[in-house]
Amino acid sequence: MDFAKVLLDAVDHGLNVLGATVRQTIYDQIEKMYGLKRESIPEKLDAFHTALTDILGTGAATVERLIAKNLYQRLGLNFTPRVEWTLVEYVEQVKTVVR
Repeated sequence: MDFAKVLLDAVDHGLNVLGATVRQTIYDQIEKMYGLKRESIPEKLDAFHTALTDILGTGAATVERLIAKNLYQRLGLNFTPRVEWTLVEYVEQVKTVVR
């Protein structure tokens, strides 16, 4: 299993809730403003979280939860939403289970 690909697919799915055009705009802004390419998101999750929060404000938490939920589903895991967690914490937890 290629965890990075599964994570990127989950990110695509989560951002796609906003619409394909908005998803692409977010990717473009993250690359332009933060130098973070889509393919680098799995290795630079903290930077992605920061960029998403800067762009979406408080709405970033909802999008990150959607991404995390989709990631867990793709991996066949049960998802428990945690208000205080960011995408970084969700992914850290998943990595402890799938290794």
